[in-house]
Amino acid sequence: MILAITRVAAALLLTSLTQLNLQPFAHARSDKENEEDTLKLRDEIEIAYSKRCNIDTLSQCSRSSFNGCSSVFPNQQCSNELVIEACGGKGGGMCGALRDKTTSVVSIPSALAQGEKENPTDQELIETACYTLLAEDYMRRKYEIDEIFWDSYNVQPSSTYFGSHNGLFRQLPATAKEECGIYDPRKRPWFVAASSGPKDVVIVLDVSGSMSNNGRMDLAKKAAITVVETLTISDRVAVIAFSDYAYQVHRGTDLLVRATNENKKLLIDSIQQLTEGGATNFHAGFQVAFDALERTIQQEYTSGCNAAILFMTDGINTAGPDTDETLSLINKWTRRLANLYDRDTKIFTFSLGTQADRIATKKIACNTNGIWTPVEDFDGDLVGAMASYYKLFALGLGDDTNFTAWVEPYEFFFDKKMGTTNSAPVFDRSVDPPLFLGVVANDVYLDAFEQILGEDAKSSTMLQRFVRLSTAKCPKIDLSGCQLEFLRYLAGGQEATCGICNPTDYPGIVPTECPFKPDLPTNLWQNTDLEGLEYSDRACCEIGSNFPSETCGLPNDGIDTILTTSRAAIVLLSVAGLFIVCCCGAVTWKCYKQVIPQATKKVTVISLPSAPAPAPVPVAAIPSINTLPVASAVPSSYVIPGSNGNAQVAHGGVNSMMSPSAPPMNPTFHVRR
Repeated sequence: MILAITRVAAALLLTSLTQLNLQPFAHARSDKENEEDTLKLRDEIEIAYSKRCNIDTLSQCSRSSFNGCSSVFPNQQCSNELVIEACGGKGGGMCGALRDKTTSVVSIPSALAQGEKENPTDQELIETACYTLLAEDYMRRKYEIDEIFWDSYNVQPSSTYFGSHNGLFRQLPATAKEECGIYDPRKRPWFVAASSGPKDVVIVLDVSGSMSNNGRMDLAKKAAITVVETLTISDRVAVIAFSDYAYQVHRGTDLLVRATNENKKLLIDSIQQLTEGGATNFHAGFQVAFDALERTIQQEYTSGCNAAILFMTDGINTAGPDTDETLSLINKWTRRLANLYDRDTKIFTFSLGTQADRIATKKIACNTNGIWTPVEDFDGDLVGAMASYYKLFALGLGDDTNFTAWVEPYEFFFDKKMGTTNSAPVFDRSVDPPLFLGVVANDVYLDAFEQILGEDAKSSTMLQRFVRLSTAKCPKIDLSGCQLEFLRYLAGGQEATCGICNPTDYPGIVPTECPFKPDLPTNLWQNTDLEGLEYSDRACCEIGSNFPSETCGLPNDGIDTILTTSRAAIVLLSVAGLFIVCCCGAVTWKCYKQVIPQATKKVTVISLPSAPAPAPVPVAAIPSINTLPVASAVPSSYVIPGSNGNAQVAHGGVNSMMSPSAPPMNPTFHVRR
């Protein structure tokens, strides 16, 4: 009977999904079918973008999205699908985190959310939040059919999401964010893999003595680590440090290495140990970089695609050949790699620090068809500043409507489970060249892969599978001088251009603004009722409930501490009680010894009149046990109905009003006993 009902429900759901361009699954999904799912989501986002300036899109966007750090979700539930350590969920415990499968959640890096209630103020960010909301219905319906498919494997579907090139992130299902304001999709490997394709990347890092000024060495390390973290197994990477001379920081090899999680960790550790000292020799840094590239190509250890040299410095060339000789070296090597190996090598230079010399690094970029970017001290959007290299490569993917990327299995940022991601770039294809908008992605848990493919997800066979899938497509970059000039303009403003074209005369690469700027909403969030609360107070819950729990808000070691403390308190109270009993017994015995001798004396008994019997208490006046307050059963934060139709949220005995426009709560969310 249950099976029959399930089949009927599935049939009805699949009919609706077919209308939404979602196809049912008759068997275990292949890699190709997962990729098709990703491309369908990409199509939905691209359609939504085409409607971004519609009046309805903007008017319906106000107070319509949920913030992962401050919003109550309308249909949140706690189940064993999201058991995480932060909520004391180790070892299959009874604690999890709240999740809403019916709605999406938005997060924005704190450096980009400077408005009231953590709203963005940038017009394009607001537009992005509005048009991506149009794709929410598709994402929700897709999740429903995914649940039917994965149920046969006893596995829950993972997340579907879109990361914008400007840093906004929309994800379904909605979950509360454990760390607020730090997640940036542009730093994630799935984003860069889909936006740039396979590539060889050489980071050339200045470690001369001048880098000790104004914290520039720390800025350089942070910039280099940001780039390394975004690479995937389809990429090859090397890090060159230079001062008077240059050397490769990855010991034991003079080649580029595959950007596996293990190799990236080793590179990051090596970068963190670098110290500054010596003069600044640009020529030496570029020479070692090109040598490493050629050796890697000759030994067929390369990605087989485009190459990028990211040159980071703070100052003037003070040792070795001068800047003009360095330019000759760069142009000679780029021609050599192109003629002998059909390899397109792009040069990206970065001036690190507000007071850094910018003349030499800009000159190198302008004379080698490269891009120069100034990076300010304490740049709040360092990811955006370092993004010029993947934005250039993204333009080579705009004409390919079938490109997707896979990444090496990794620990997911939010639920800490192991999985992999298939992603695809999103473009506005109505302009030439296509305008890069961001990346869509679908996660797949490793336990699901293992069940379907019958392989150990950590095996070398599985790793090679992802490598093969990730290196199937190389972007072909063919830019005009004006298109390259506009990428320079995006990287560093008018200062970064080389005078080839006037950026304001070319509409292609820079998105046009919607004409209805006054109609943009100033508040995106449906509610901010949980603003300022700790993660445990917003998300941690007992499985089966739909509201936060005090107990689950503690990690296991905290619970163990409480239990240990409670046991100690019980023992202490028992000893104290025994002591009191003994003292009372002694006093009683002393009194008894004094009273007994007097018992033989004659005692006169005086009769007193009887007191009237107490009046009977009406039964209705006796409180029911159900109406008596039980302090231990009431959590520190709960929702009760308000007298004026609003809801009241109680935290530790203090009531605060919820907005009348707050979302409808779950049936059992109103009163907690």
